[in-house]
Amino acid sequence: MRALVVLVIGLAVSGIAVPMAWGIHFHLAGLAQAAAGSALLVTCSALALNGSRVVPLSAQRAVPAVLATTAANAVTPAGIGGTVLVLRIHRRSGLSAEQAGAAAGLRTAAGALVATATTAVVASTVGMSELPAEATGLRIALPALAAITMVALAVPKVRRKLVGSTVQVALAVSDVVRRPRCLASLLIGCAGVTVAQLLTLQGAVHAVGGHVPWVDLLVALMGSAAARSAVPSPGGVGPIEAALIGGLTALGLGLGTATAAVAVYRTAGHWLPVLAGVISIRELRRRQLL
Repeated sequence: MRALVVLVIGLAVSGIAVPMAWGIHFHLAGLAQAAAGSALLVTCSALALNGSRVVPLSAQRAVPAVLATTAANAVTPAGIGGTVLVLRIHRRSGLSAEQAGAAAGLRTAAGALVATATTAVVASTVGMSELPAEATGLRIALPALAAITMVALAVPKVRRKLVGSTVQVALAVSDVVRRPRCLASLLIGCAGVTVAQLLTLQGAVHAVGGHVPWVDLLVALMGSAAARSAVPSPGGVGPIEAALIGGLTALGLGLGTATAAVAVYRTAGHWLPVLAGVISIRELRRRQLL
């Protein structure tokens, strides 16, 4: 745990120190916008988390839960750690196993729905027939899930238990989506996550003196999301940076400026929340909420 804290602090500091060593002069307004975008990202993630539950968590629990899942995702590929952690948090907060599974599934489904809608809107805005999609993970997960389900259905005892659990999960999902408060929180929170990422990236670009239209930045974000889905590394480290640097360079920024902008973006939007998440995990454990 201490090694992870040291690593995160080092990466966060290098996100600012290295560009300065290259002679990049930061604009405080851009840094402030990136910080505001990061705070909005956490807030909207907590809103979406509560939207997936009939009984919402308090802000004192929802925000640390979101930060903790960010930290867990930083050390596991494809968001596995975050999913396991959020399921545990749901269970420790009083939800049944079926309700916890429904909450996690709803959050993922709503995020995919918003991403698809955003892609369609951006495609029509910029006049493109196709934009990078995040379906790679689904193309891998769905056949695997289908195979596991078929094997499970072949065993009578497992089949009865699986059918019963499926019915309970379906009822839990129905209980959430028919409540206007839950549905609104879920969709607004997921949409807000995208807005927050765009705000953070735009602030990072402004911080290093760059200027890129927001629609083009949104296309770059879509590309980085597709890269993360195609190469599921822990925290998206590597694919996201490479895709964003390539995208910003193609949009007219110099390589050094694009690299510095991505360093600021990832520091504000990823590494600092991961650091806060490590602290949140310890606090949640101390309070026996995890």
